Amino acid sequence: MLLKNYFLIVVLFTLSILAITSPAGEPIYTIASSTQDRETCSNASLHGSYGLHATGTVIGVGDFAAVGRFTFDGKGNLTGKLFVRVAGGNVEPPAFTGTYSVSPDCTVTDSWGAPINSTHVSVIVDEGKGYFILNNTSGSGDTISGEARRQ
Repeated sequence: MLLKNYFLIVVLFTLSILAITSPAGEPIYTIASSTQDRETCSNASLHGSYGLHATGTVIGVGDFAAVGRFTFDGKGNLTGKLFVRVAGGNVEPPAFTGTYSVSPDCTVTDSWGAPINSTHVSVIVDEGKGYFILNNTSGSGDTISGEARRQ
């Protein structure tokens, strides 16, 4: 048998094994699966300090950019400090506190207290080493999103 045909038979045989499924229709064998696909998250998934960079637009004001540091306690509480530039001017709000809740699918909702007073949705990435964040404050037309990485 030619080497080319032998290789083809081996590949087809291997693929047929990998395609075997359970009675529920779920694959018994998979070619590859990342840990992230099987990851289950909780409030403990966000713990420690993260550096944030965010950009966007504040309606009626102008462009927005911020860097900051957030600390999550792993139990649903956070503290934050932002350094903000809006429409060419520097704004440095004082430190603030807030709360967060992590769902098993690694999505996050949070609320930042005074003086920020905003809410956000986030997605935890890289096994808790970072997250992507989007402002979703009710009644706000601002479009602000960012990314944070564990320090």
